[in-house]
Amino acid sequence: MSMAGPTLIQLTDTHLLADGVLLHGSIDTWTRTTEVLRAAARFSPDAVLVTGDIADRGAQVYARAAALFEHAERELGCPLVVVPGNHDPHGAVGAGFNLKRLASGPGPADTVQMVGGLRIIGLDTHGFGEAAGCLSAGQLDWLRSVLAIPAPAGTVLAMHHPPIESLMESLAGRGLARPQELAAVLEGSDVRGIFCGHYHLPCSGTLGSIPVWVSPAVSYNHELFAPGTAGQRQDTSWFSVITLSLGQLTATPVQMAIPAPLLTLAEAVPARHHVLI
Repeated sequence: MSMAGPTLIQLTDTHLLADGVLLHGSIDTWTRTTEVLRAAARFSPDAVLVTGDIADRGAQVYARAAALFEHAERELGCPLVVVPGNHDPHGAVGAGFNLKRLASGPGPADTVQMVGGLRIIGLDTHGFGEAAGCLSAGQLDWLRSVLAIPAPAGTVLAMHHPPIESLMESLAGRGLARPQELAAVLEGSDVRGIFCGHYHLPCSGTLGSIPVWVSPAVSYNHELFAPGTAGQRQDTSWFSVITLSLGQLTATPVQMAIPAPLLTLAEAVPARHHVLI
């Protein structure tokens, strides 16, 4: 952990499939996931958050995914906090994942892990085959009991369904159902941020006074300006770098396979004006 505070890598919506099967006929999601985990090493993360939709439509790839994540833990020297998404059947993210957990909640993917003094709580927002996700009364009670004792460097939550709405019309009502219930549990707690996936595009907001970051996806992403209301999928792959320091949280989306630059900074702006960028 740096003196400035912990660095987290977030990858989400990997949508892994069986060997030889390409997502939407063209996307090798295993390669994309492996490339993101390899790129994560450049940032010397203190933890990696994998926020759901591990598989696509419940594809039976969880043993292989668990092995990949365990290998990444060894290579990166940090824990991977893994939660399921709406494409992952209940129980699929089980004992083979979250190997550094210190405690478990009502479900196998409700976990507590510590990175230095930072507490990371993973929450299963369910929703397999459903339009929206949810947290049960039992999960909320468990979360309240965990948060009753503050962590030295505060707490962050990792979950799939965002407790904020998306700008995309086709995603309306597909986040976390009844987010006010979660907000009530978090009020006055030491939670510093909530990190989610699901929307396949980046967005941010707050739940009460707590920052919420929705990371773009590893597998593909949505095009907001596509005609019609259903949206259009972009063949792009992203992850996020999150840094936490005293009183500050920064989330930066990072694109893989970045296209060639349109022009360099030197070409765009004379050197004497660089300070203005």
